[in-house]
Amino acid sequence: MNKRLYAVALLISLILLLSACKQSGAASGGAPRTPFIGGTAGITINFEKDSPPPEVTDDESFSFRTIMRLKNDGETKVDKNNMKINLVGVDPQDFGASTEDVREQVPEDDMDSKKRDAEGNIIEGTTTFASFPKANSDFTIPRKFSGNTEFTFRANVCYAYETRATTKLCILRDMINIRDNGLCKPTQGRTIYSSSAPVQATNLRESVIGKDKIAFSFDISLNGNVDIFRDSSDTTPTSGFDAACPSDPRARRQVENRVKVEITTTGDPVVTNTKCGGLDSGDRGTITLVSGKRTLTCTADLDPDRVDLEKTFDITLSYNVLDSKETKVLVKHLAETIS
Repeated sequence: MNKRLYAVALLISLILLLSACKQSGAASGGAPRTPFIGGTAGITINFEKDSPPPEVTDDESFSFRTIMRLKNDGETKVDKNNMKINLVGVDPQDFGASTEDVREQVPEDDMDSKKRDAEGNIIEGTTTFASFPKANSDFTIPRKFSGNTEFTFRANVCYAYETRATTKLCILRDMINIRDNGLCKPTQGRTIYSSSAPVQATNLRESVIGKDKIAFSFDISLNGNVDIFRDSSDTTPTSGFDAACPSDPRARRQVENRVKVEITTTGDPVVTNTKCGGLDSGDRGTITLVSGKRTLTCTADLDPDRVDLEKTFDITLSYNVLDSKETKVLVKHLAETIS
């Protein structure tokens, strides 16, 4: 009986080990075979417990702070000055603060990205904090309310982020007469890998349009309940919250759902003259997503003096993210006593 229990325990341990290898992207026999951890996470935002508290009283004896916990769960580093946080939902004067105390706050630290080392071990991204009011003071309630009143404390967070993606194109010496046992097939879907971020590059398709010319297309899609922005000047939150994530309807329409796209290949001339529809400079420009998605179709020339190979190329997507988190605070009215 003991031997049977030992065998069951050993089997469970092996299953857990294999599962851990898969989650880290590592092959069962060694290092990871993929370039990124992957996923759709960027910066995760939450209120610290009891900051603000769920209930306070309006007798001027209760003071508190609002503290945001920010964790980089994606694969792009964020400089603390490239993130701005506004606290909205309440009149700060009702809580003993000023408008400046709840605007344009920055995190305490730069936010390193989540990483994976060469052996597949995950290194978590930075967790840091931002607190309100900005000055070294607390929220108080300097006036009486008519009765119990519930308020919404909402943190709007604007930060610059980036997606890196990489894939391989199938390049054969003879792109027309493709052998059954060829190195690869240039008329099939290709795997594309994206770093963890709210915007993803997916679904690469390649086709042959000439003996020395190919076409390929891929999708850019927004994932998660966030908004994204980008203007032609590459404005980021270092220029201010409203400049990077505008709330004015007219300004917002001009830059919302926009992503800067850059396509690069390594230095040799195997793939040249890349041109993508919708990109001003052929291989770089700013596009607008429609219903959270956009397909880019590109063409490229091939070096006539080539060999069979799989050619890597990289895609960089840049944008500003607007995310938010809210919580409720009940201000309990304390009736005045008659002495």
